[in-house]
Amino acid sequence: MSFSVLHLGNVAQNGYNNAKLLRRLGVETYAVCDEAQALAQPEWEDAPLPPGTDAMATWPPGLAVEGWTRPDWVIAPRIPARRPPGWYRVAYAIALRRARPRLERTYLSLRDHFEPLRDTLGSDLTLEDVIAGFRTTWMQSILLGDVGRLFRRHELVQAYATHAILPLIATPERPFVAYEHGTLRELPFEPSWRGRLLSLAYRRAGRVIITNADVISSAHRLGLENTTFVPHPVDETKYTPGSSQLGDELRAGGAGLILLAPARQDWREKQNDVVVRALAELTRDHPNALLLLGDWGEDAPRTHGLVEQLGVGRNVRWTKPVAKLSLIDHYRAADVVLDQFTFGTFGGIAPEAMACERPVVMAFDRALHHWCFPVPPPIVDARDERTVAEALRRLAADPSERARLGREGRSWMERHHGWRLVAERQRAIYDEVLGASA
Repeated sequence: MSFSVLHLGNVAQNGYNNAKLLRRLGVETYAVCDEAQALAQPEWEDAPLPPGTDAMATWPPGLAVEGWTRPDWVIAPRIPARRPPGWYRVAYAIALRRARPRLERTYLSLRDHFEPLRDTLGSDLTLEDVIAGFRTTWMQSILLGDVGRLFRRHELVQAYATHAILPLIATPERPFVAYEHGTLRELPFEPSWRGRLLSLAYRRAGRVIITNADVISSAHRLGLENTTFVPHPVDETKYTPGSSQLGDELRAGGAGLILLAPARQDWREKQNDVVVRALAELTRDHPNALLLLGDWGEDAPRTHGLVEQLGVGRNVRWTKPVAKLSLIDHYRAADVVLDQFTFGTFGGIAPEAMACERPVVMAFDRALHHWCFPVPPPIVDARDERTVAEALRRLAADPSERARLGREGRSWMERHHGWRLVAERQRAIYDEVLGASA
């Protein structure tokens, strides 16, 4: 079966990477990279960006990077023309008036499908919810052109995160795939139009791709019977072990054990404070240990304060988010990589680190992953200051154990998380969804 798939959205580079890997299998894919920040651009993933590139800055449209060309299958938002004050309000009012009969029909159709969600969410779907969804599609159309027309140019849309609402409203008659990367955890249960439409989009999708093992409980809560687990796209032919210029520089400067914790500072979701407290414990026996700590996220000021409070400033080197080619060098520099200590599952950091043959310490619930991995990864499970510090002391004292975990992590990645497995599972989903719709 020959078909074209539009990947809509590029949070965490998942849309771009999935489209790229599927093209290796011969699937015609296109990636809409509509986020504005640099870290959500294809260049952040694959281009040799200069040091100091600001991950959070708005990426200038059309900006070229020397030595790298953006693929022609990437769809970028256009720059809206300058409009007089009040133009958008008037234009939206006209568009809504024209679309209202269609939206009323869409609402009547979706209302019946929402019925099984009413008790779970504690509210009803309303026409105002559908109109709010239409406003989102209208605003997206300013950047991409008519999104309904764009969606219909492809046999299938794979919509990422909350973008699953867009095909639900713009092309409700056509099949689509919803891709969750943490967005199934809490967002569908918001008492808002977004929560109601997102929960309905997950139920209406031809297939919901789950990438975080822990959200299966949310899927059951919504009564979803259309889910498939697919690991995050990580290309193990790109993330590989090797020498590190950064590591050589740090060790020449007197660094002992090098730890890397690149996650954003979000104490509720990541518990980054656990890492800093464990470092303080570790430095009692390893005074030259060095932590490369992500200096971004809403709780960065709190983490800075904790570092000073615990007196480990000399053991911390703050790092802004770096482009992925530079991040690979950071992984290779590290003796141990630390991820998050909250959910018991991983996103992109752990598999990227394992592909680079680095041991990973994080909160990892093996029982939670029985349904999605036949063999658990060799991750060191630790949850709090004490267990993380114990794990780090053990690994600091045993280089051979670090090497073993690194080798086994790389092997596990190749067998259970490799790019081909990720791409082939998605291609099978497309065959199933398109076959069923035909």
